Amino acid sequence: MSKVLKNKYGFNVTLLLNATRADITNKLSEFRDTLKERDNLLIYYAGHGQLNKDEGEGFWQPVDAIKDNDTNWIPNTYITRKLRALKAKHVLVVSDSCYSGKFVRGVEPLEEVQDKPRDFLKRMAEKKARVVMTSGGLEPVLDDGGQRGLSVFATAFLGALDQQTEKVFGTQTLFTDIQKKVGWNADQIPRYSHLHGTGHDGGDFFFVRTVQQIKMNLLEKEDSR
Repeated sequence: MSKVLKNKYGFNVTLLLNATRADITNKLSEFRDTLKERDNLLIYYAGHGQLNKDEGEGFWQPVDAIKDNDTNWIPNTYITRKLRALKAKHVLVVSDSCYSGKFVRGVEPLEEVQDKPRDFLKRMAEKKARVVMTSGGLEPVLDDGGQRGLSVFATAFLGALDQQTEKVFGTQTLFTDIQKKVGWNADQIPRYSHLHGTGHDGGDFFFVRTVQQIKMNLLEKEDSR
């Protein structure tokens, strides 16, 4: 995942492997203190999740989480509160975890932006975005079953990034492909919507392929003739 984001889309990638609660919360605080208005942020969480039905709260469970003790669990509401404080213009959270659909519960899905004119995409890019894509709804999801030991969702996400031909595209466009591929291969339905209470202003998170990657694709097309 990190290689594709870095090499094909020019992301500056920070990896938190086997992250504890402190690792994740400290990094979110760092983003709050350092990101500027012209910055964009993608947070990709791949790990365990849990749902407290009595409290109506979803959680991320970092590596130091204990099964029946939520002391080190990270509530969805904590994450949205941190995102609300960010100065970055566009923020996308991707949550590949069980019960992650709690992030979008009760929130209307975003408008489909495929095949829209370029000026529409420009207007979307000018607006503030706080959006989330989840690997499923309020149910457990597969943490394997994909290629190279990845989850079905992660495989679909990477495949969608690899196969995009447009130089610039919104996450809604990416999601349409991901949802179909996951639905074909697993009993789970990914969700995509804005994050309620975070200052979302109708925008979307956009991916921009690097110039080098575009040139490589052009060369491949020439070679295939």
